[in-house]
Amino acid sequence: MADRAYRQYDPDVLRRLQAAELEVLKAFDGICRELGLRYFVHYGALIGALRHGGPIPWDDDIDVAMPRKDFSAFVAYCDEHPEMAWGYMDPAHHPDCANTVPIFYRKGTIFAEDDIGWQPGISIDIFPFDHVPDDEREREREIRRADVLRRLLYLCYRDPRIPLEGWRYHAAKALCRAARGGIALLRVRGADVFRYFESKNRQADQRNACSAQMTTFFDIDPRKNLLSPDQFEGPDLPFAGTTIRGPKDPDRLLRPVYGDYMRIPPEEERVNHCPAHLDFGDGLGDVLR
Repeated sequence: MADRAYRQYDPDVLRRLQAAELEVLKAFDGICRELGLRYFVHYGALIGALRHGGPIPWDDDIDVAMPRKDFSAFVAYCDEHPEMAWGYMDPAHHPDCANTVPIFYRKGTIFAEDDIGWQPGISIDIFPFDHVPDDEREREREIRRADVLRRLLYLCYRDPRIPLEGWRYHAAKALCRAARGGIALLRVRGADVFRYFESKNRQADQRNACSAQMTTFFDIDPRKNLLSPDQFEGPDLPFAGTTIRGPKDPDRLLRPVYGDYMRIPPEEERVNHCPAHLDFGDGLGDVLR
């Protein structure tokens, strides 16, 4: 009975969605190149570049990694240019935003995984990477602190997907419902949790600015996302007729998270984001309703 995050699209809809997300990435890349900001494409999109030369055939999102300093400069640029056809969004920018990971999106579109809150449109996810202590014990304290806040932030908006079976699934589901009830009773606001979470992340980055390790506290397991700052000095990679920025050593990043990432997984192991509503902003409305 494990919650499963996978949905088969109409092939034409998925191709159009992937093309639209690539346009968002190109706009993001243009801003970064103009400002001299570092980033690289990560997770599934990076696997797609290496294994398929483009998006993973069933994938429906693009993730990028960005050092904290560059991320802050990017957010400031977006805030200073509200006239753009693109925008930056997180719960601190809009209290009803249900995207717990920061996004850069195309205005006038909709990509909503469910019917909660307000979710801006077709987008890429931005994972800020912060410096963390080189000492393993101190680093573990930072990660545990962030993990509590990240879980609380997620529960402010939705029930998590639970990859368990049998009584463990039901027990975890009941615990999450109880936690969400407590959050509602205490009137804990996701926007406030996000601001506090990010303030602690920025403090960690500043405190450990000279360390040789970085990670993102937005990921479910920051321990598997440790990287050295020079990963942001990688080459461009071919991707669906264009190029994307890659890390310096993709294998070193992907193998701890995915194992043999060049193996094409069977359908029962595939993951995407199961949108409930998808609107390309072309006046035709929701194509998934």
